[in-house]
Amino acid sequence: MDLVQNAVFMVNRSIKVGAAVLFDYAVGTPPLEIVMTLPRLCSVSLLGALCVPSGALADDPFDALGAAGSYTMLGVADAYTGTASGFVQLGSAAHVYGDVGARSRIETAAGVIIEGDAHYGPGGSLHGGTVRGGNTQQAEADWDQIQDDAWAAVDAAFDLDATVLDGASASACSGSPTASGSVGSQTLVASRDEEGLSVYEFDGCLYLGDGETLTIEGTEEDRFVIRVTGGLRMDGGAAIVLEGLPGSAVLFVFDDGGWADAPWAQVTVWNGSTGGGAELSGVFLAPQMYWQLGDGTVLSDTRILAGGVQANIQDMYSTGTITGSPLEPEQEEEEEDDDSGDDGIGSIWGSIEICPPEGECIRITDGAPGVEGSESSSSAETSDEPDSSSESAHGVESEIGGKRSGSCSMAGLEAGALLTGLGMFAAGLRRRRSGQS
Repeated sequence: MDLVQNAVFMVNRSIKVGAAVLFDYAVGTPPLEIVMTLPRLCSVSLLGALCVPSGALADDPFDALGAAGSYTMLGVADAYTGTASGFVQLGSAAHVYGDVGARSRIETAAGVIIEGDAHYGPGGSLHGGTVRGGNTQQAEADWDQIQDDAWAAVDAAFDLDATVLDGASASACSGSPTASGSVGSQTLVASRDEEGLSVYEFDGCLYLGDGETLTIEGTEEDRFVIRVTGGLRMDGGAAIVLEGLPGSAVLFVFDDGGWADAPWAQVTVWNGSTGGGAELSGVFLAPQMYWQLGDGTVLSDTRILAGGVQANIQDMYSTGTITGSPLEPEQEEEEEDDDSGDDGIGSIWGSIEICPPEGECIRITDGAPGVEGSESSSSAETSDEPDSSSESAHGVESEIGGKRSGSCSMAGLEAGALLTGLGMFAAGLRRRRSGQS
């Protein structure tokens, strides 16, 4: 930790002294902002050195789920705010292989089996069935955290860029006994973004009619985020089918909903079907929405994390543990850079750009200062020994040699060294200007 703190000190001091002097010389005023980007390592600004991965990738909603993602069935909405809120009710044939939680109240009919724990809030629990694990009341602070985690995942999902698909009319997901205008059978395939996620959005209700199928194709390394701006409706015989990837790798996210006139989820709706119940696999996150699961619903690899749930189901098998994308977003880029002549790690420097309140920015690429819009890069090859400074058309050309460190602390030390050199260069210019005046 001391090494990181020292790196932060060196970077901040170098920036404030070196860059401020440089811009006092160049434009007569200190710079508004100095930003240094170290590829795949750290970003540093005048306001302070922050060792975080550069590139500022969006949050992974799978990781953001936190405590909410440990439940197989969850009713997490605030208690006492309507029928949809904070309760879970299981019919007599329900057998849930996992934990069940409700912010307000859990009710189980005779014959219900919960193989995991049952967690409830101030509304208590009424068990006619059997809870194999613990049956405990969680503190309000615990429920606040679970709810916050659920909404954090929703927010993270809706911050991502998505391929937008047409959904059905919101009225199809608002409690009507019959509906029309489904989205039809569709197949979604992997299309990874920088975070390694494949992101789609149904703009409206995700309505699958009798016998229609939404197929999601991928591999175990893929992660799908499927946003829905309305509710969910699945008539009898409809299915959400996963090919090549587990349920824990597919996250359906609903940012709205509730009960009655608001969009909600109806699964295995009787709509003249003579087939079996609807089938759904994946993780379904809808922290404000009421869910109703009808008799015969097939839940073979599923988690339902909703506002409130009424489930007349049979067996419900949980997904595996939810984890974020296993792909390194920059893995391919690093492999392409594996031609530096050392161990393939290469130079740490991407660019440093320093911008005054007015006028042109100064950019440093691979250690060489230059003006925005001009080509400026060091021709020296990286090696295990630092290169000495040499005169250039810009006054100084400097490169910090050595292999790229895998830690932000080493990057900070090297950043401090480079910016110290920049400060010395700036101080020299200032003295030169003073001597000419």
